Amino acid sequence: MRILVNEFCGHAFQIELSRELARRGHQVLHVFYADNLSTPKGDIESGQGESGNLAIEGLHLPMVFSKHSIRTRRKADIAYGKAVAEKAAAFRPDVVVSANMPLDAQNILQQEARRQNAKFVFWLQDVYSFAIRFVLRKKLGPLSGIAGAYYERLEKRLLRDSEAVVCISPGFARLAAEWGVDPSRVFVIENWAPLYEVLPAAKDNAWSREHGMAEKFCFMYSGTLGMKHRPELLLELARSLETVDNARLVVIAGGAGAEWLQANAQAVRKDVLTLLPFQPYHRLSEVLGASDVLIALLDSDAGAFAVPSKILTYLCAGRTLLLAAPPENHAAVVVEQADAGVVISPDGASEIVNAARSLMENNELRARYAANARAYAERSFNIAHIADRFLEVLSTS
Repeated sequence: MRILVNEFCGHAFQIELSRELARRGHQVLHVFYADNLSTPKGDIESGQGESGNLAIEGLHLPMVFSKHSIRTRRKADIAYGKAVAEKAAAFRPDVVVSANMPLDAQNILQQEARRQNAKFVFWLQDVYSFAIRFVLRKKLGPLSGIAGAYYERLEKRLLRDSEAVVCISPGFARLAAEWGVDPSRVFVIENWAPLYEVLPAAKDNAWSREHGMAEKFCFMYSGTLGMKHRPELLLELARSLETVDNARLVVIAGGAGAEWLQANAQAVRKDVLTLLPFQPYHRLSEVLGASDVLIALLDSDAGAFAVPSKILTYLCAGRTLLLAAPPENHAAVVVEQADAGVVISPDGASEIVNAARSLMENNELRARYAANARAYAERSFNIAHIADRFLEVLSTS
């Protein structure tokens, strides 16, 4: 098969899938938005892959995705959709798999797939229309309902018009069914992380020594940090660590929440809160290995439309997780099933502070959670099995 994988963010696990499909003899073109600085990228440097059947291309646009202008952002979305559609027209795929795609861009790409007589697989990573409502409600108040309703109608149509919908959680599959998608075309394949690209590392490693963390108790947040991720909770945690000897919070992030945290970091001592940009992907094992506890956050209002995939990378790293998220969110379910850490409510600063203190004081519990984290990843993240599932979808859709 000729397979176009369009994955807006450049996530590591989706690139791993493209490599596995190419290794099996399929011709794969994997494209992503190269100028997206708010999300970490996977191994995007190996342009061809060992089989020679894989091309990885980062797409650049002459404009930026503005977080502050709805009109400019929509223009950029449309421009990206046209850029991917041009790649599809030149590649002439048998099937298009598209994930993390802004809805206006997804609409353009789906139309191009129709012109190419290619199957279209909507890989539902986030419910974009819900996310749009969440963001616009903070900016526009009651007027957000108009835009939200438009994008909900568009997302429903795009899902119903797809030959297959791959959902990352059972909750997303139920929503697709409620929106009128034929259940026979809905598949649940949970996200994962590259098991052998992120490995448990010693706390005392080259990266931790370079950043003065090898001898400190380290809480760490690594990944996209939007406002839906409650950056204010990280600020409160950092403040609480000012009274604790030899403890530090390290935030390695991009996004609006990271910008907010940077603007407010002066409220915390510099030796307690360390803010860093995304680190090179080939050093991710060392980076996460420097931590004692890895943190993920999600606003209660965002629980219906987002599943923070960073926890899956955390599981591979074999560290204790501290997740502040609604209990019904799929990430919370995974952490509980794996017995890999603590899940708390995101609705108050006291809970994250108290949970952090409890984890600091219990070495035996952290060791158990860390071992369980890696064990869960090893049971669940076999790329050969995952690729088998995707090929079933692609061959039956």
